[in-house]
Amino acid sequence: MKKFVAFCFFLALSFPALAVEGSQVMYVGGTAPGVNAGIVGRLDTASDTALIFEHSDSKLAIPYDAIQSFDYSKEVTRHLGVLPAIGVGLVRMRQHRHFFRISYRDSGDVTQVAIFEVPKQMPRTLEAVLKARSPQSCGMCSLGGTHY
Repeated sequence: MKKFVAFCFFLALSFPALAVEGSQVMYVGGTAPGVNAGIVGRLDTASDTALIFEHSDSKLAIPYDAIQSFDYSKEVTRHLGVLPAIGVGLVRMRQHRHFFRISYRDSGDVTQVAIFEVPKQMPRTLEAVLKARSPQSCGMCSLGGTHY
């Protein structure tokens, strides 16, 4: 049993972390025009009118007043199975990936969706900004029941 736990621990430590770090944000996917899935950039929340995703190619501006809904979710980085998860869980905390899904209408009044992977310290800040600036924040988002 000790060998099995040691093997699971070694296996979990040998996987590289795929999560974003620092202030990096990754566009995971969606229907936003001109943005490719997997591109890394940063979210600028300083503007009073739009949430801006800046990346190497260009910018994606999501006007706050066009946001229809947003949702936060947290997923386990690696699914190990029951026994390995218990073994690794006894030794170290499981890593999670944090996602924001934002549904909005573009300038042509077409519904678009953007899904971003954000670093673990960003969800509370981004949630607060979206709740304060988005007119639809109270009625349609499901962040209230989500745990960090």
